[in-house]
Amino acid sequence: MNFIKTISTFLIALLIVTTTFGQESKQKTKILLIGTIHFETPHTDSFELKVDDFLSAKRQNELEDLTNVLSQTKATKVMIEKPFENQRSTDSLYNLYLTGHYKLTVSEREQIGFRLGKKLKLNQINCVDKFYGMSDSLVGATAKENNQLYLLKDLGTHAKAMISDFDNQLKKGTITEVLKYINKPDQLKRNLSIYLKFMAKIGAGKNYAGAESVSDWYLRNLAIYANITTQVNANDKYVILIFGQGHIPILKHLLQNNDDFEVVELNTVLK
Repeated sequence: MNFIKTISTFLIALLIVTTTFGQESKQKTKILLIGTIHFETPHTDSFELKVDDFLSAKRQNELEDLTNVLSQTKATKVMIEKPFENQRSTDSLYNLYLTGHYKLTVSEREQIGFRLGKKLKLNQINCVDKFYGMSDSLVGATAKENNQLYLLKDLGTHAKAMISDFDNQLKKGTITEVLKYINKPDQLKRNLSIYLKFMAKIGAGKNYAGAESVSDWYLRNLAIYANITTQVNANDKYVILIFGQGHIPILKHLLQNNDDFEVVELNTVLK
């Protein structure tokens, strides 16, 4: 009996050691989150830049410099803000681009995403977006009914100041410098606060229209997160995500709390 007990104890200990070793040695996927401004206008955002020519020789040279640096990561996937269901059409355009039969549009999805994918010799650019509309009309009506229009006014003031700041950064700096600036922790928090500091309060205690609208924004980002995680496999050591800056604080939080991933800070790559 003692012999059997000893063998059982040994096997249990071996199982614990093996399991622990497996957990410790599991390869995490590094993921670089790049929050961008939208290059094309008009876009779907309520507040956006409308001032630059990203097809100019100056900006094209800057995009070459940016993607040359990013290509040094040896990323195995590049993910962009394009609906998941558009993967097939995106594949077609990307393949035409690889063979020299397609001229990139002004969109950052192509100017950064496609350009970078080609330099990384990737066969595909991954589409991971999922759109959920926000109930802006109900938020506006609720704010009016509850004497909360001041919240929408403050939201607009905050958003316009942020966009003006980004605009000034773009006027005086390169695309790389702008990306470094808008991906700083305080700038990511600044964007997220638009939803949490102002919108979420509207209708609180009654119909919660503001909170429900913010939940739509979180739902969209949760769906994007789900698409990211399902498109990464065990062979992906490094992934780059290129999305509008407003998405990054939520996606960053979600990915930082998934131990399959290691979030890479942009300022450690763009120096």
